[in-house]
Order: sequence, then C-alpha cells, then structure tokens
Amino acid sequence: MTIMKSFSTQSCWRLLFFLMIILSMSLTGCKTSDPTPTEAVSEGSTPTAQPSATTDTPEVAVTQSTPVHLMVDEEDLAGIVVRFLHPWTGALADTIEDIAARFSLTNAWDIWVEVETPGGESAMLEALEENVAEGNVPGLIAAHPYELALSNVDVFTINLSHYFENADWGLSPEAREDIPPVFLGQFKSEGALVALPIAPQATVIFYNQTWGGELGYAYAPKDAVAFQEQSCEAVYANNEDDNVDNDGTGGWLVSFEPAVLASWYAAFDGDLPVDGMPSFDTEAGEAAFSTLKSTFDQGCIWIGRQPEPYFYFANRYALMYAGTLDQIPVQMGWMGEAENGDTWTAMGFPGTAGETMLIDGPGLMVTADSPENQMAAWLFARYLLEPDVQAELVRSGFTLPVRESAMEFLGEFSAAYPQWVQAVNMMDVVEPLPISREWGVGRFLLQDAMDQFLHMVIDPASSISNELSSILEELDAEIIELEGMAP
Repeated sequence: MTIMKSFSTQSCWRLLFFLMIILSMSLTGCKTSDPTPTEAVSEGSTPTAQPSATTDTPEVAVTQSTPVHLMVDEEDLAGIVVRFLHPWTGALADTIEDIAARFSLTNAWDIWVEVETPGGESAMLEALEENVAEGNVPGLIAAHPYELALSNVDVFTINLSHYFENADWGLSPEAREDIPPVFLGQFKSEGALVALPIAPQATVIFYNQTWGGELGYAYAPKDAVAFQEQSCEAVYANNEDDNVDNDGTGGWLVSFEPAVLASWYAAFDGDLPVDGMPSFDTEAGEAAFSTLKSTFDQGCIWIGRQPEPYFYFANRYALMYAGTLDQIPVQMGWMGEAENGDTWTAMGFPGTAGETMLIDGPGLMVTADSPENQMAAWLFARYLLEPDVQAELVRSGFTLPVRESAMEFLGEFSAAYPQWVQAVNMMDVVEPLPISREWGVGRFLLQDAMDQFLHMVIDPASSISNELSSILEELDAEIIELEGMAP
C-alpha cells in the first residue's frame, strides 16, 4: 500500500492501526435484512391514529399486501422484554432510562424495556459483540451505522420502511410530515430505512458577537471572505493590546475533528454522499482546504495548546471555534467563571455555498428476530419519536428535535439557551454526515491529511494548489484502498 507521501510517521502508524482493524474482520458488521416478505402496504389501507404508550392498540386490518412481519396479534406482545443498548452517558442516559421506565409501566401492550448503558460507543460495541457471541442479541440498538459496519459485530438489523409507513403500527401521515426529511434521509440506504433518528447533534461555529462588534463587524461572517477578514482582525487586535499572553491568538481556533473538516468541505459546495464513497479531490475540496491553509499561513487562525476551547473563547483568545450543541452549557459555565458578559451565537460554516450545518448521531436499529419481538422493539422506538419525548431528550442532550412539534414543549429551554435556538433555525441549511463504511474509514484519513497539510511548509517553487491537489488525490486513493480491504 502506498502511504500518502505528505503524511508523518505518526500518521502512518495510525493508518496501519486502522488497516489491522479492517483485516481482523471476518464478517461485515451491520447487515440490514428484511427476513420476511416486503410487499408494500396497499393504498387501500385506511390510516388510523397512531397509538401513544397509554392508548389502546388499533385493530390491525390485514390485507393481501400486508407484510407478514406486520401481521402481529397484540395479545402476543404481552410480556415481551425489549433490551435497548445505547452509547449515551450522563444526563441523556438518565433521561432515556426514565423514558423506558414510563413506557414499560404505561404502554397498552404490556411490553417491558430494559436499558443497558455500557458507557460510550466503543464500550457499547464491545458489549454488543459479547451479546451476539452469547446468543443474547438486544432487540433495539442505537449506533452510528459506520461504527457498526467497521466493528467485529455480526448482527442483522431490519428495514424499518414498512413499520414506519404502516397504517396500523407506523406513524400517522401527520407525524411523518412532522419529521424534517434530512433526519430520515441520513438513514436511507438503497431504498431501505436502516435506522430511525433519535438524537441528532449539530456541528456549528460559536461566535463572539460582542467582540465582533467592537472589531467593527455588525454580523457574524456569512462567507469565506468575511471569515478570513474577521479572523485576521481579531488576531491584529490581540497582538496590539497590552496582554502579551494572547499574542498570536484571536481568530478561529483550529479543529481537525472529521465533522468539522467535513463541514468546511460542505460549505464550499462539496458533496458528501450519505451512503457511498466520499471524494475530496474536487474543486470544493481544493477551495475549502486552500482557504484554511492560506488563512493559517497568514497567522489568522491558530492551534491551541489546551485540548478544550472553553477558556480561549471565554477570555477572548478566540473569536470563534467549532463545536457541537451539547457544549453550550459548558461554555456558559466558563463565560460565567470569566465574568464575561459577551453575547455569543451559533452559526453555520461560512463558504462559497453560504452557511452550512452538518448533523450526525446514532440511529435506532431493530435487530432481526420473531415478528412479535421486532414489533415490540419498533413500538418503543416509535415512542422515542413522540414530540414530548423528543423534548425530554433535547433538554438532556442539547440535540435537535426529530419532531418539529416538539418545540411546543421547549419554550423555557429555548429562552434559556438562545444559541441552541439559533441552530434550530438553521434547518434550511442542514446536511447529514455520511453513514457509510467508507466514511468510517475516510474520516480519520481526512483528519491526518489536513493536519499535515496545514503544518506543511510550501516549497517556493510549488504552490498551495499544487501541494493540496496531490494530497487530495492520494487521500481519495487511500480511502478506496483501505475500504476495499474490508471483507
């Protein structure tokens, strides 16, 4: 294998580490199956109101076109225990536990849900691998499809399309319309709905509006030119003040997180296929990453020594930094600690395509089992999409609500966290991160490539464009090569 010539030795070792992971797999991790007939529900079926956890179940109208796995007698659901394995920790995990307990005590089918929280996605995948080896597969799991695909877990998950659209057991037409298409689109692969969205997280840029105003800017940067200009102006301001400790700081605090780099790529009109091979050797890739490189070489964006951005932002070392919405309460705490009353906002990534905000998050997947067990797991998954339940998840995890009507339950939360509201109001510029195995491999290669590129000293005989073109070409080749080695 030809390692990218611009990569460091450390990067090579990291590539070899991922290669060993891929070579160790004997089975594809996540397999979406539809083990029963999948004929579409007939157009003549009459939609009925979706039952809540406390209402009576509908009488299922079986037609010739009803899939076999939906022909479930409600009495056969009584006593089924659904094990739900998820990666969240902290307040969000506690909320999910409470939601599961409430569903268990109030649902009309006498279904019981047991929640298992190993503590993070890696630990969850390890627990799932042990469960599968023991023949004790959870009925419902929450995971990133690409993480599951690159793991050693051999588990079958089912196509949820028929459940989702079924007139009796699915969501009502009104409920389906209440879900922004981007949330479902992220989990559609080859016509199948492989997972349900539950707690989408957004990657944004946090911007100090007060400081920006003092620098002479009435608005946050909306394009790449304004981003460069404001970053440089903030650095100039810190270099000219009386505090020598902040010299060389001020502009955007650089992040090499894959979601951040993908956000910059998307902001320059780069295409990120949800289910397929990502490619960065494009005009968008050259425009996005050359902009970051030229801004870095001017000294207008900088790399911090501390791993977290909170101190830098609260003390005006950074005019802006990239983060996720669950960082909002932490940053608020740091602003209070610094006695900083500045107004700060959440914005999308500015580029040639205007602002862009990418979303990502584990999906709810039902594992293949008997029709009754699958239905029980589906009913709890559906309950997690109820507007009031979604509001609970938002309050605990600072996620985006999957249901638009959940906002009716989030008045006080919205008033307390205006930055979260600003992100919600950017739904018209939202794009999903990929869920493919190819992205699972490529995200770390992208991270290494851009780290090396930003630190690269360009030969005077060459140019940023020439060096970047070579790096992106080799990056795409490495993604294809490593992904192709997976069984």
